[in-house]
Amino acid sequence: MESSFQIIEPKAVTLGDFLSFTIIDGDKRIPGRISRTALAVLDSTRTGDDLAVFAVNEERIREAAYKMRRVNPHLDLIALGTLNF
Repeated sequence: MESSFQIIEPKAVTLGDFLSFTIIDGDKRIPGRISRTALAVLDSTRTGDDLAVFAVNEERIREAAYKMRRVNPHLDLIALGTLNF
């Protein structure tokens, strides 16, 4: 995975069942989302704190976003769910 591919700025959205983040892929910025159900799958400590789960699993989320971006380079939004983990 290239070092120029990053995920940043996770934000817990008050409306909707997801956490938003920004993907930087070279010189492009693409919005990303991960469902709260996927975060629950990743929450090994069962804290329920979405931002903490994101931080602990940032590399796994980055890898899943990277794979989806490479398979679908023209998507305007990368949306991750339970099947990505």
